[in-house]
Amino acid sequence: MTADPARASGTLGSTSAQQSSNVTPRTTKPTQWQQRMQQRQRLQNLRSREREMTREKEDEAERKRLARKEREHKAAEKARLEAMAARMSRKKALRHARRMGRTKKIAH
Repeated sequence: MTADPARASGTLGSTSAQQSSNVTPRTTKPTQWQQRMQQRQRLQNLRSREREMTREKEDEAERKRLARKEREHKAAEKARLEAMAARMSRKKALRHARRMGRTKKIAH
């Protein structure tokens, strides 16, 4: 026996409670089209995340490359300046020696 007295008595009057209880929502089970669209959306999200991760990885590699290049450039500039300072110091020492009357052949 059912719990509904209207059904048990056999009177099928149109009440709004009965109609709303008999109607099942159609969104309970997705259709094949909706399933395909959900799968496409998932794939699209996955691909966009992969592209973003790849872009971040490339940006990080580029940043590291630029930092390394900058360090190498600074080291080369420092070595160049040190070499120039040594040359200038040697030239200054030679000038000073010439003024004192000393030459390469005669070192006092």
